[in-house]
Amino acid sequence: MLELVFVAGLVIFGVSSIGFYVTGRGKRGLNAAFLVSFVTLISYLLMWQGDLTVTTGSGQPIFWSRWLFYGLSCTLLMVEIGELKGIEGGALTRLVYLTAVVMVTGFLAARDLTPFRWAHVAISSVAYALVAVQVLGSGAPAPGWVNATVLFGWTAFPVVFILAPTGVGLIGSVVANLLYLVLDIYTKIVFNVRLSSSA
Repeated sequence: MLELVFVAGLVIFGVSSIGFYVTGRGKRGLNAAFLVSFVTLISYLLMWQGDLTVTTGSGQPIFWSRWLFYGLSCTLLMVEIGELKGIEGGALTRLVYLTAVVMVTGFLAARDLTPFRWAHVAISSVAYALVAVQVLGSGAPAPGWVNATVLFGWTAFPVVFILAPTGVGLIGSVVANLLYLVLDIYTKIVFNVRLSSSA
């Protein structure tokens, strides 16, 4: 079942990568939608191969490479969100490096099966709270769905992380990775489709 989740991710993000590449060819500047989708495609390919994992005492696999790729894709997304919200200069730089802190500490927590992982989770949570407060608190005019993407989409990731084998283990790896796939689609594909349609 877990392989099916990853194959679905490969297909979905393969199609979206092609779509964003084709639709973004005539536009000036960085095609962030394509890069986000393509980085996520590579992430699902590595998870499907199953090499970069650790296994919990209950036999649940943790695909820690996901968080390394989130470090790149979510940083690109944060640049897009910052531009939409009118956040620039030093404020945008802070958002970018705080997003990187969230993902790096998420990676460290996913790799660590000892109780010390909760220290990484705590640091990641504080960094994410600072990101969310800055993005949601920005008074710049932006479509309402931008805040909704952060509030509901981005915030759901740490909730799944805590419920999954990376945290307290209330849900198994299959359910966790299925939820991550749904969230990836919402925060990366749906977000960029709405962004391009509102441009």
